[in-house]
Amino acid sequence: MAERIPARLTAAEGRKFALTVGAAFLGLGIVAWYHGHAGLAGMFGGVGLALGLAGLTVPGRLGPVWQAWMGIARAISRVTTPVFMGMVYFVVFTPLGLLKKLAGHNALIHSAGTGGYWVRRAEPDRRSNMERQF
Repeated sequence: MAERIPARLTAAEGRKFALTVGAAFLGLGIVAWYHGHAGLAGMFGGVGLALGLAGLTVPGRLGPVWQAWMGIARAISRVTTPVFMGMVYFVVFTPLGLLKKLAGHNALIHSAGTGGYWVRRAEPDRRSNMERQF
């Protein structure tokens, strides 16, 4: 989590970023246009076209845009990651654990034939064994 966003962006990285994010914004613009939101479609489409053109013409100069995008992504992930992990815990693991408990399953107790993890010693503990353990 302590990773820093690199200050410089190579031309290949800038092109990849701009074309990917530009295509995503164009997709959002198409969806907005399909649902009848012309203003929103124009905004998303404009951002997508601008990023796509910048990625094709000046990909090495998109460093500040990429840094801002990654900063927003990190801020969003600080909220969504704990929410998602909490949902997985409470929606998946907790009900499974409760079902196993209701069924009488205990993961620490082995079935009768297995013997478990504990190995009984043949001789009782003596003081000399405690002093020289190895």
